[in-house]
Amino acid sequence: MPRSKIREAIRSYMDARPDEAAFLRSEFDGCGETRSGVDKAIRAMIQDGELIRVGYGAYVRARHMISPVTKQLTIGTTVAPAVWAKQTLRKLGADPQPNSALRDYNEGRTTQIPMWLAFDIGRSRIRRKIAFKKQVLIYERSTPNTPN
Repeated sequence: MPRSKIREAIRSYMDARPDEAAFLRSEFDGCGETRSGVDKAIRAMIQDGELIRVGYGAYVRARHMISPVTKQLTIGTTVAPAVWAKQTLRKLGADPQPNSALRDYNEGRTTQIPMWLAFDIGRSRIRRKIAFKKQVLIYERSTPNTPN
């Protein structure tokens, strides 16, 4: 299957899921006959600004925009970082919940608004770095309360 057909298959896979912004590499396996062909198509889509690599095997839809600061054409994600990060964590098998700082703020225990991208992933064993530009996803692991 030529690379252009693989690329079209990946695009149609993504178009069939308009509510999803994050995708894993494994989701594109059925789009081509060989792994290397799919990898080449993904690299070409990143090069052309259709996808953004946010981690090992994790990709987000990209959009072109004019930077309000520099007035230059730049590439950004189609949704907020909290949205694509949560989608990515769910696809990796974690159940992302608000982290302790956000819970404290929401429950009125502090007035400090957390400014970092962090989720409580419970007992999940995710270790990969997920980031876009300077926005790095921070994991917080909580353990369920055990009776004494």
